[in-house]
Amino acid sequence: MILGLAWGSTGEHLMAVFKAVLSGNPRESVHWTIIWQIRLPRVLLAAAVGATLGVGGLVFQALLRNPLAEPYILGVSGGSAVGAVLGMMLGLRFFPGVAGLAFSGSLITLLLVL
Repeated sequence: MILGLAWGSTGEHLMAVFKAVLSGNPRESVHWTIIWQIRLPRVLLAAAVGATLGVGGLVFQALLRNPLAEPYILGVSGGSAVGAVLGMMLGLRFFPGVAGLAFSGSLITLLLVL
């Protein structure tokens, strides 16, 4: 996560990242604004998405009582792909149109299988 805060096109060094994170004065540097308002929300969202995917995999494995369970076993990935293709054929925007139809396709497939 620290590397995600430091990596970018502005070239902050690791010490500049630590100073920006630990300083309480937002007017002190541009680094503070870049890290706190641009990079930190993205890093936290990436961590939350990763944790959610991990919990989703855990739920699949627990429900199916199979340590190797994955979305392809129940056809959830295929249903999601069908929903996404349907959204693209209808000319919807990627979010929320195509993503919403992909999610709906996976849920419908899961309900039909279970």
